[in-house]
Amino acid sequence: MYLFIHQYPIEITSFIDSSRKFNLFIDLKEITFSPALFKGLSGDILLHGVEIDSFSKILLWLDRNENPAIQKITIWVEEEKVFKKDLEKNFDVVRAAGGIIINEDTCLMIFRRGKWDLPKGKIDDGESSETAAIREVKEECNIDAEIQTKVCTTWHHYWAMGRIILKKTKWYLMSTQTPHTISPQQEEDIEQIIWMSREQIQEALKNSFTSIAYVIDSFYALEAHR
Repeated sequence: MYLFIHQYPIEITSFIDSSRKFNLFIDLKEITFSPALFKGLSGDILLHGVEIDSFSKILLWLDRNENPAIQKITIWVEEEKVFKKDLEKNFDVVRAAGGIIINEDTCLMIFRRGKWDLPKGKIDDGESSETAAIREVKEECNIDAEIQTKVCTTWHHYWAMGRIILKKTKWYLMSTQTPHTISPQQEEDIEQIIWMSREQIQEALKNSFTSIAYVIDSFYALEAHR
């Protein structure tokens, strides 16, 4: 499970590769979390013993503090599914779906609110994630797309009515037979839609979100094994 808080990628997992090297290991069963604990941290950090209460404090600290020296945070839990259920019990969760649309050797990217992004949106009541992804692509880009396979799931946070909301987005690989009908949905602040080569995408990701870079990397990894 990957949760993105601003530029921070947080991996929540019950499996740690023994060959992986971390810059710092913190066991919150032995040390009480405090903001001072996170000041001056850098590199790849492994946290263990994280309960929902301490997770909430960590989330708030990361939300309010910019520290580019932190590359990644991994939270090592006993049971990933149990931790995920605890998150859904203790936070408001909004479900969404989006698409990576391919056409020959290009991938569709949209420019929205000053950042390069991928089409996505909230899942309506009674709607499946697959149906929502196809609908959002149609609404935002004016493209009829077909799902090939699921790529990954991302989580990210935002504030609404003074509360932290977690958005869970399922991403699907799609293809289209109507690549030339693209038209940006201006009501959603989409300014441009461009079919990009792999090189162009890498350049665009310099002005994008960490979560979108993760989705694109997951797509490339999937393609490498297809």
